[in-house]
Amino acid sequence: MSKPFSRLPLSVVPSHYAIRLKPDLVKHTFTGQVTVKLEVKEPVSSIVCNASELELQSASVQTESTTLSPTISLSEDEETVTLSLGQQLAPGHATVTYQFTGTLNDKMRGFYRSKYTIDGVEKFAAVTQFEATDARRAFPCWDEPAVKATFDLTIVGPKDRVILSNMPEIENKDDPVDSTYKVVSFATTPIMSTYLVAIVVGEFDYIEGKSEEGVTVRVYSPIGKKEQGTFALECAVRSLTFYSKFFDVPYPLTKYDMIAIPDFSSGAMENWGLVTYRETCILVDPLNTSQSSKQWVAIVVCHETAHQWFGNLVTMEWWTHLWLNEGFASFMENLTTDVLYPEYKIWDQFVPNTLIEALMLDSLDSSHPIEADVGHPSEVDEIFDNISYNKGASVIRMLYDWIGDAAFKTGMNRYLTKYSYKNTETPQLWAELESASGLPVTSVMKTWTEQMGFPCISVTTQQEVSNRVLTLTQSKFVADGREEGENGSRWQIPISITSSGKEVTKIMMNQELQETMVTLANVSPNDWVKLNPGVVGFYRVNYGSADLARLCDAVKAKSLPAVDRLNILDDLFSLISAGKAKTSDGLRLLESYKEEESYIVWNNISQAIGSLSVVIADQEFYSDWERFVLDLFSGIKKSVKWDPVEGESHLDTLLRALVITRLGKAGDQEVRQEAKRRFDLHASGGAKISPDIRSAVYTCVASMGQEDDYNTMLRLHEEEELHEEKERLARSGLAAFSSKPILAKTLELSLSSSVRSQDSVHMISSVAHNRKGRDLTWQFFKDNFVLLSERYQSGFLLSRLVKSCS
Repeated sequence: MSKPFSRLPLSVVPSHYAIRLKPDLVKHTFTGQVTVKLEVKEPVSSIVCNASELELQSASVQTESTTLSPTISLSEDEETVTLSLGQQLAPGHATVTYQFTGTLNDKMRGFYRSKYTIDGVEKFAAVTQFEATDARRAFPCWDEPAVKATFDLTIVGPKDRVILSNMPEIENKDDPVDSTYKVVSFATTPIMSTYLVAIVVGEFDYIEGKSEEGVTVRVYSPIGKKEQGTFALECAVRSLTFYSKFFDVPYPLTKYDMIAIPDFSSGAMENWGLVTYRETCILVDPLNTSQSSKQWVAIVVCHETAHQWFGNLVTMEWWTHLWLNEGFASFMENLTTDVLYPEYKIWDQFVPNTLIEALMLDSLDSSHPIEADVGHPSEVDEIFDNISYNKGASVIRMLYDWIGDAAFKTGMNRYLTKYSYKNTETPQLWAELESASGLPVTSVMKTWTEQMGFPCISVTTQQEVSNRVLTLTQSKFVADGREEGENGSRWQIPISITSSGKEVTKIMMNQELQETMVTLANVSPNDWVKLNPGVVGFYRVNYGSADLARLCDAVKAKSLPAVDRLNILDDLFSLISAGKAKTSDGLRLLESYKEEESYIVWNNISQAIGSLSVVIADQEFYSDWERFVLDLFSGIKKSVKWDPVEGESHLDTLLRALVITRLGKAGDQEVRQEAKRRFDLHASGGAKISPDIRSAVYTCVASMGQEDDYNTMLRLHEEEELHEEKERLARSGLAAFSSKPILAKTLELSLSSSVRSQDSVHMISSVAHNRKGRDLTWQFFKDNFVLLSERYQSGFLLSRLVKSCS
């Protein structure tokens, strides 16, 4: 049940903040003062704004004619501070000043501390993370995305620390109170939301570049690791230029900083001009970073750079429209990465990694519409999920394909230009894209954003001489197989249809009609017919047995692209799970993939095997299941080598690790023995394992469950400095053992001082996904619930943990 909530009154709103903060990096506290220029819209006797976990020493209100000393009352439940003025304040201009203190917390939210070590000495940085509603933990403010203002920031910190904020530094002078401190002032920000304000005080190196447009770009990294920022710098410089040209709207600031933070709850945060990152999402070690991790850095950097326009320049009016930020940034990250690094074949990977993930979540009763009503701030974290990000990106990709690149660019330019420095809701975006394309964007897209779920298209066909007549019927796809009936959900669906060697036919399936007929000319009785070529549409397809048999032959002959071969398999097995198709059809189709060579197809098969392995972990026939897996992978095993082959593609590199992992888990002794040989050499200081297969080797060794190997991995984990490698050892190694007593040790380790709070959740979740660790993790979660909920409070890390363990 939602908590009662009302947004801040708009009778008084800010136009400018002057903020001065002084963090104490030893005592983990900070002192602050904020002076806010206000516009009083109507007579008021009180001023209400947001504040949480702050101690307010004083507040004063000034007008042209008087200075007031109001009564201060704080509400931690409402996260507000109310100033009772004792008299009426007339409409016009006023200024309010707050003096306050706070704690540099260890919760990775608000103004917090982040631990790092230099030459064996433990130190702390001060860092901000304000999205969604945590600016109020650093200074009193109107902490709602639609209440925009400009900001002047002045930060007082030790002279030997780097001090950064959203804008360029304009003054750096000695602190007159303490000669070991400096006072750094920054240029005034553009009009922006409070959640985008950023401050970092710590020790960092940096490398620098410039975009075509003359924007200075820097990547800040831990001391001694600046070369690890080289790839992210390249991504940022190139993506800034790409977006400036794509949107035909220039980047509005003069600098673009990106910084690696040792303790960070999410992957990254798009603070305007100062983007903060988890180390694994920005640092690339040429000797130790895998290709999959490097690809992830490119994707995350492109995502955050997209936000500089979509989210920062134009911002959602309220968190209900979060998907306007995240769905679009998730779509643009793929579009941009594909242009900058075509060798990644990112759109092929988009289908299993993004679209299918969204389909899985959206088929559950626990899903929600893309536009989910959000009230109380505690509810906001709940919608940072695969619906806002992945379904949002998927339906935008479908829209982009439907209206075309030119209309999309024109609409986006008009939208970003018209609403620069303002706030919007979803209909305003649809209006601009509709105007640019001349197509009914609003009526079509409302069916995708305002209702949860997605359609399944059932296809029946009839041969009429040289034509194939298709009857398409839409119904909501539900994971448990329930039918909604005639009055169930309906969509406006852009449908694409292809057949053997023919042009693609496109139609719009009407929301008002449950059934649509399509005639394909010149299709012979033996020709296959497939809906959703390229898997651009956000729907599943249920074929009749004859059409499925023809598609089986096309899969076996590889006459369909890899992404379509993957799609046929994924749709059918989802239908089988829902009780809408025969298991025998699925097994028959699976046989068609024995000679498959595509990474994305095997990745999908592997994910399905992994999910099913956890479900049937305790069944007597599990050993038969492992033999089935080994047989299924026997063909691809022959073609995959342990070491890189000259000229191999990026996806071939990813395939190697996937095949080794799956065979090792299923008990292939040859693979396990080779993995153990390589691991022993690596651990003893001999030949290093290629970073592209390290995770796979760790998993193979762990699956044998030997305590000596566990202790060796534990030693490597404790000695390792590179965050990426530490995560590999934790998630693919320590959490992958088949011994329950060993897994219990890993769970205990996850909450120890050896593991950062940001990484504990991933470590626990990895044990939960281990078939031997499922029940252990659930009990561990219950036993430590108080500690976990206190550590992560209501943040999305806690909700992610709940999903993994339950």
